[in-house]
Amino acid sequence: MSDTERITYDTSWGRRLPARVGRAILLMGILKPLIWLHVRPKVHGRERLEGVDGPVLVAANHASHLDTPVIIQSLPPRLRRRTGVVAAADYFFNKRLTAWFVTIAFATLPIERKNLSPLTHQRIEQMLSDGWSMLVYPEGTRTKTGRLQRLKSGTAHFAIAYGLPIVPVYLTGTYESHGKGSKWPTPHRVTVRFGAPIPPPDDDDHRALTDRLRDEIVALAAESGRAEP
Repeated sequence: MSDTERITYDTSWGRRLPARVGRAILLMGILKPLIWLHVRPKVHGRERLEGVDGPVLVAANHASHLDTPVIIQSLPPRLRRRTGVVAAADYFFNKRLTAWFVTIAFATLPIERKNLSPLTHQRIEQMLSDGWSMLVYPEGTRTKTGRLQRLKSGTAHFAIAYGLPIVPVYLTGTYESHGKGSKWPTPHRVTVRFGAPIPPPDDDDHRALTDRLRDEIVALAAESGRAEP
């Protein structure tokens, strides 16, 4: 696809009923047994999401292509059924077959890495007005070391602009199983830990919100026995 085609590729069909049915079969009936066979995820903190219906921003550390299916499959059903993934258009929408797959599998919304276009903003607003939450990775890319990287401010900008709570998430084990550069997952125990939602702030201090999000993710890492810088 050309640069224009990547951004203008319409993924709204991925949120309609036929795609949702197909996604449930693919994610929970096919991919989940395969993934669980390799990594056997253990989920903590789901009780912190009681009463959370969305839309919210689900914000996680990012170490592997396994992160997205593991997080989606670990969410409470009421959130899982209406959570899409924000993904870089230049990476996941280069080829039409790949674009189709990530749309059917994860209701993916393509965005620019910088300077979101009016069309992208319009699509985000439509997604939220339809009651859908968004899974985002504040680091912007997968870690090469397994350690938490610097968080970019995009997640905070989204939260402030659209008045969205942020659900922090910390994963362990996905890097060891299928880190950047590996060809196929290897068996390794994975944990997913959800934090309490961070309410949208009353001001527009995106740096303060980014710092708070990082603190919450680091606290979840500590709960998992990991010390992040």
